[in-house]
Amino acid sequence: MSINITHYNPDWKNWFKELHVPIMKKIGEYIIDIVHVGSTSIEGMSAKPIIDIDAVVDSWDNFTEILKLLDELGYKYRGNLGIKEREAFKITFKPKYPHNFYVCHKDSIAYKNHILLKKHLLENPEDAGRYSQLKIGLGNTELDIDTYTKRKTDLILEFLFAEGMTEEEINEIRSENLS
Repeated sequence: MSINITHYNPDWKNWFKELHVPIMKKIGEYIIDIVHVGSTSIEGMSAKPIIDIDAVVDSWDNFTEILKLLDELGYKYRGNLGIKEREAFKITFKPKYPHNFYVCHKDSIAYKNHILLKKHLLENPEDAGRYSQLKIGLGNTELDIDTYTKRKTDLILEFLFAEGMTEEEINEIRSENLS
């Protein structure tokens, strides 16, 4: 089964805005931001038509309360799925728009990865084109989602290194993405 990669959809920005409203209303007092990350947040980028959302915390002190409130919205906690300080949630309701939801610490390598990759792709259209073409090519093969992610890792790490991530941080991301 191939991975569904589609051309950029300008509605993705609006999907994020609509998805973020109930989350912010529910947990806004415990977080510092809700951020649209991933390829759907990059104008012109081909992507899986799934919005990636990071709720950002500056402390884990209220995480138990956040879990309770997100559960009330239909987001069931799944753990970090092997990525430190990127806590993943399963959506247990039929969402209007497909999305992935995470809670990340503002100082985590996982969040830095998301933000610096977005920054790089926004500021470097040629690299955004390279990344988009890689995704389209991988999407047209018979890859599962884990293999798809692994095969994007080297190019992502190239971009993150260009954005100043340390060798230690790069190695942590490589290890987490390839395990």
